[in-house]
Amino acid sequence: MLLFTVLLALLVLGVSGVLHLDGVLAAFVAGLVFNLTSTGAERTAEVEIDEAVNRFAVLPMFVLLGATIPWTVWGELGWAAIVLALAVLLLRRLPVLLLLKRPLNLGWPDALYLGWFGPVGVSAVFYLTLEAEELGLPETVMAAGIMIVVVSTVAHGVTSSAGRLLYRRLTGETTTRRSASGG
Repeated sequence: MLLFTVLLALLVLGVSGVLHLDGVLAAFVAGLVFNLTSTGAERTAEVEIDEAVNRFAVLPMFVLLGATIPWTVWGELGWAAIVLALAVLLLRRLPVLLLLKRPLNLGWPDALYLGWFGPVGVSAVFYLTLEAEELGLPETVMAAGIMIVVVSTVAHGVTSSAGRLLYRRLTGETTTRRSASGG
């Protein structure tokens, strides 16, 4: 199954490149279609392998990101960049999930957990790099975007264990119940 998904992704990227379409959007749509046509058992059987491949691909990106942090530009941006990063973390998902709590039939713990734990990852740097090159954005925009990713990574990494424990305590969820439900 893992080999099939990799081949499907490469095929979709290749075809979208030949047709001059957005490859990332095409791969996303292919993933949605694949998700609709595959069974839950097929997806859960590959979770451990998928997690290992994800870490193998993402961890080097974070090492590169850490090695290329624009400290000088961050110093020039000052506290405004930190305020921007914190505002993005607090206002990007949390208010939306709290507003949609009732229509989505979420309890307070669920809405807060889902609203907070949505880190801005290396894919944001990828999109920012594409747009910065295409639009000719100044170096400060790229530096501010990288700061948002770094602050998000640190904030969500530091709060993940405590957040998970608090969520379990508030919902009464245990590890046994979670694994028995398949999630």
